[in-house]
Amino acid sequence: MSYELERIEELCRERGWSHYRLAREMDTSPNNIGNLFRRTTVPSIPTIRRICEVMGITMAQFYSTDGEQITLNPQQRRMLELYDHLDQTSKLRAEAYMEGLSAKGPADQT
Repeated sequence: MSYELERIEELCRERGWSHYRLAREMDTSPNNIGNLFRRTTVPSIPTIRRICEVMGITMAQFYSTDGEQITLNPQQRRMLELYDHLDQTSKLRAEAYMEGLSAKGPADQT
């Protein structure tokens, strides 16, 4: 089973939600959720985003491996939304630009 499916299962267990309840919260067919687990495929990003939305967590929290809860302020959230719409080349340029603006470059980061 993929990390994403295992994480969805973990989040459902934490909330006491069944797959049916998750589907209801997402306003989708229970078959859609059941198919994810029957096929053991990696859910799409829009599906994961919707799951995060109904569970009240961010994508960063979904993918957090250390259990740390990350809270983004509105400006940080906006930066990530803009970043998500860039192609790969533009993402690399944006990262290089931000590293140039920061006091610490990539080699200095710990």
